Amino acid sequence: MKRIGDYTVLRLLGSGGMGSVHLARSRSGRLVAIKVIRPEYAADPRFRERFRQEVEAARKVGGFHTAAVVDADPDAPQPWMASAYIEGPTLQAEVARRGRLSEQELWRLAAVLAEALGAIHSHGLVHRDLKPANIVLASDGPRVLDFGIARAVEESRLTTDGVVVGTAGYHSPEQALGRPVTGASDVFALGAVLVSASGGSAFGHGSPAGLMYRVVHEDPDGSTVPPSLRPLVLACLRKEPSRRPTPLELLDLCTASAGAEPKHDDTVIDDAPTPHTAPSQPPTMTAENPSPPLAVYLVRRRVWFLQILRNVLGVAALVAGAVLSGTEAFPVVVPATSGIAAFLLAIRLLGLLGTAKEGLTLNSRGIGVGPPNNLVVTPWHEIKALELKRCTGWTDLTVHLDVVRQLPTGSHHPTWARSGRGGVIRIRTRRLSPLGTTPQLASAVQAFATWQRIRVSGD
Repeated sequence: MKRIGDYTVLRLLGSGGMGSVHLARSRSGRLVAIKVIRPEYAADPRFRERFRQEVEAARKVGGFHTAAVVDADPDAPQPWMASAYIEGPTLQAEVARRGRLSEQELWRLAAVLAEALGAIHSHGLVHRDLKPANIVLASDGPRVLDFGIARAVEESRLTTDGVVVGTAGYHSPEQALGRPVTGASDVFALGAVLVSASGGSAFGHGSPAGLMYRVVHEDPDGSTVPPSLRPLVLACLRKEPSRRPTPLELLDLCTASAGAEPKHDDTVIDDAPTPHTAPSQPPTMTAENPSPPLAVYLVRRRVWFLQILRNVLGVAALVAGAVLSGTEAFPVVVPATSGIAAFLLAIRLLGLLGTAKEGLTLNSRGIGVGPPNNLVVTPWHEIKALELKRCTGWTDLTVHLDVVRQLPTGSHHPTWARSGRGGVIRIRTRRLSPLGTTPQLASAVQAFATWQRIRVSGD
């Protein structure tokens, strides 16, 4: 029988642009999947060096949702890499067999892929070819395969003349245009995978060239994605890499939507479950009375940037004033005052730098404010009334509570959401804008209030 290194090849699992994949058995009887690289890549010394570096990084990747890289030989006549064999159908095969995934399964898949990408990116890797065929639905949950070697192929001589590494319809606009690729490219692919798993195609079907054109120039089609998940998917499929959520932000949004306890350093003020309700279930959500879609409102990047710019210019002007006035022609109090003002403004500037990811979230658990990794959630069962105040271009929200609770304050919490007397939370939304297809705030508040039978007043 054919051997690859110390492994006995049992059968061919498949082949693709980078090489072939074989099922093999180790000397102790463990099954592995071995990817053997095509000979033309092996002839490129640059490929071998990059392959060696990428494999070393890939072997450090842990997590629950990837297949561990267990062995490799970048110096073999045909370089190869062995990973743990994961039994199960691919996502592509499963959707073809039984059709689209359910809404709950799609949320679960989104969380799993976000966690897997987080593990991969934390070691300096970018998958570059995330697609349904590289996701195996194992008995203990989905697993992401085939990471760690795409960059080596991408940077070889064979791909320097306009050849794009990746799969048409799943690679990002920056990949299609030959621009530098970051982890945001994998987030784009994640969005396209979720559309595919929901029974659709983000950019249709056809030739690779046609798909590449639509990826770069046309809006994605998310019509098959359930409304609750659609804003998240469309955010992943944004053309600009900097505007896509990170895997950590995606995981936080999935956690918030599922109604589970948030991870990381989240602060939550619903520390007791509603009576007669399981802790992980919203008070009145049933199959007959489903929750409205997740609504997310983030700080406008333009507003945030202008605030940063104004503060930078203010600090610079005060520092310059302090320096220029530090002569005998000016009293000592003038440069001292300018210096103190510059210091205070610099502190404010540092606080603003941390507000770029702040937002307002309405989900099945309640109303959340703050960045995804430090979300403060006020549960619906503590809210007795909501008040909307329409202003020119935005709508402010006031939350009236049954209990007196104080929102946390400090640099890690937004200044536009503050507690008032008598159990009142005032949320000023002038700096916020809807994420993806999220409706305007007034519509979302009315939908959740109707669902929870909460009184709404206002203009």
